[in-house]
Amino acid sequence: MEQAGATPSAASFDLWITPGEEPSPARAAKHGAAAVVRRLTDLAACLDVDALSPSQLELLDGLTRRAETVADGLEALPRLTEGLAAAPGLDHRLSERSGLSGLGNPLAPPLILELGEGRILGRAVYGAAYEGPPGCVHGGFVAAAFDDLLGAAQILSGTAGPTGTLTVRMRRPTPLGVRIDYEAGLTGVEGRKITCWGTASHAGRLLAEADCLFIAPRPGAWPSFPRPADPAG
Repeated sequence: MEQAGATPSAASFDLWITPGEEPSPARAAKHGAAAVVRRLTDLAACLDVDALSPSQLELLDGLTRRAETVADGLEALPRLTEGLAAAPGLDHRLSERSGLSGLGNPLAPPLILELGEGRILGRAVYGAAYEGPPGCVHGGFVAAAFDDLLGAAQILSGTAGPTGTLTVRMRRPTPLGVRIDYEAGLTGVEGRKITCWGTASHAGRLLAEADCLFIAPRPGAWPSFPRPADPAG
């Protein structure tokens, strides 16, 4: 099995890697809105409805109506109507739209991805909305984080493709509310097959590890990427 193919361009990494530059005021506002929705999600998930007094229930009803008004206001603003992956400018990047690593996606913790020395490094803190076993991250989110992490690592090969097989081994439960550190790299390339490895740890203890097979598309089978960046961002 040969190692990396063509040297990946900086633009290729931009699709996955969390941007280091200061966002435009408009994009910073979107990231701020996404962060508030993440907080609301966590607070709503942890709401103890059985402990609500009548006055608190009335307060909750009022807050819900106010939240609906905010949602109506957001709905009135310009929207990406053709889907996030087909969006122009920076919005198509996984670092912006992914449900795990997208800064502009309220579903994401987010998982922050950075380019290290021949590998990809990541970090994330998972709130209560990601809970599976008591005090621990749901295994589905553990696996999904590896899909994004190793998806970024495949770019080290000089090419990329969709996930073929993802194998995750849970060594220990992944705790909520603390920093989880990730590391991933390229195992090798064989034809259109790209294999990568990844690990997740906390305080130096291995929590989970994964291997992934990606299949690069045949020439012309997929739209080329990345798209040109929108200077207005």
